[in-house]
Amino acid sequence: MSSSSAVATAASFPVTRERMERLFYLFSSCLFLMIVAMGFQRFYLHGRAFGGGSITPQISSLVVLHGIAMSTWIILLVVQSGLIVGGNRKLHMTLGVGGAVLAGLLVVLGLATAITSVHYNPDGYKDLWGARRFLSFMLTNISGFGILAGIGLTYRRRPEIHRPMMLLATLFVAGPAGLFRIPFISGPILGAIHTIIAAWTPMLILGVLLVVLKSAMTRSLDRYFAGGFVGIVLACLLQVFVSSTAWWSHVAAWVTA
Repeated sequence: MSSSSAVATAASFPVTRERMERLFYLFSSCLFLMIVAMGFQRFYLHGRAFGGGSITPQISSLVVLHGIAMSTWIILLVVQSGLIVGGNRKLHMTLGVGGAVLAGLLVVLGLATAITSVHYNPDGYKDLWGARRFLSFMLTNISGFGILAGIGLTYRRRPEIHRPMMLLATLFVAGPAGLFRIPFISGPILGAIHTIIAAWTPMLILGVLLVVLKSAMTRSLDRYFAGGFVGIVLACLLQVFVSSTAWWSHVAAWVTA
């Protein structure tokens, strides 16, 4: 092989890897859109809550607003990933300003929905390990999203950090909520695992698969993506531990009272 051919081949590899990475994020965002559509179909089509129950009437408007914001976030993730694949970075950055505002709104709405839902309808969580324990799950869920999205937005000019953090933020907030509402996924897990770790299990499995897929597509292990996912695993384990303590039961009693 001539020296010029070797240089051309070496130069083309990073471009190929970058292209595969962009396609990975587009595929993942479309996957999240499908998961949310499947998991929340009862909400979208019939206005029903988890398990087909009624939405708590005192917070119905808040729940709908939160659902709209979450759906908008998922759609925006698909659009943003598509723009990067298409090479339209300028529009991607412009829409990113709206995405930052939406991320903040999601945190506020998510916290408000979790707290008021448990306050007005604690009995609705009696089959989900109890209102107090499930409150810690929801607060961990939305707080984790806020932290990861915040990191991603802070490093928005560093794609190697920005991309994995935004995807992991979406995995953290949409993965458990969407996957756990799909009957053929939640049914077997609930039957086999009777602790609150079951609520995290589908999301954690999906996260492992995404780490493996990205490594296979790009032929390298993304340390930021893998590291961020390890952070999610640790947050889930911490939530499981804290939710079973007397301290948390005392704190959560203020909300459920």
